[in-house]
Amino acid sequence: MNASHRSTAEVATGEARLADMVNAGTSALEAGDLRAALGHYESVIAAFPDRPEGHNNLGALWASLGEWTRAEACFDRVVALLPGNPHVLYNRGVMRSRLERHADAGADFAAALALSPNDPDLHNNLGVSHYLRGNPDGARRHLEKALRLRPDHANALMNLCDVDESCGDIATAVGRCRTFLSLNENAAVRRRLFDLHATASRAHLDAACGAAEALLASQPDDTPVRQTLGRLMTARHALGEVPHRALAEA
Repeated sequence: MNASHRSTAEVATGEARLADMVNAGTSALEAGDLRAALGHYESVIAAFPDRPEGHNNLGALWASLGEWTRAEACFDRVVALLPGNPHVLYNRGVMRSRLERHADAGADFAAALALSPNDPDLHNNLGVSHYLRGNPDGARRHLEKALRLRPDHANALMNLCDVDESCGDIATAVGRCRTFLSLNENAAVRRRLFDLHATASRAHLDAACGAAEALLASQPDDTPVRQTLGRLMTARHALGEVPHRALAEA
């Protein structure tokens, strides 16, 4: 009885010490003292190497600093300690995405989805991973699932529009934005709709200019067509080019 009581007390003391050390790191981080936070989390790992708290918090710290490789190494350890935790797999998948290892990232997101099949952020990120690996159909399937699970998921909607646009289907992307905005007001989606219309306008202007030039090749004295072509060329020049958008994660 006494030995068991001492063991329980020791466990309680260890848990309290662990919590105090983690809280010290969190407090330092909130105060903006990254060096102190780093030291606290490294101390947690040294004292409790087989507990996930230190590895996870250190990974989050490295991620906030853009140190994706160091963050991934920390999350590797957390995944080993908590293999059935979808949140940990998600975190590592995001780091692998940042490192442009999209196949590895997709494997993490897929494994997390097997554990948490109705997580819209997992579907969103797996959709992005599929797209970046040249699989727009797989991307569309998961992005549409993310929207079904969370109809106001603006990030998934815009990623889905990017997939549609890359496949030459701007009309579908425009329709998606309009449907979304009929239910949810979102400035980023409204801007995306504007960009889509601008892109479509340039395509129509290009086609109109081409048709006018072909007509003038056979009827060079057609003054109204020549004047219209001039106005079209001016409008086309004024529109310029819209910068390329990159697919975004959750």
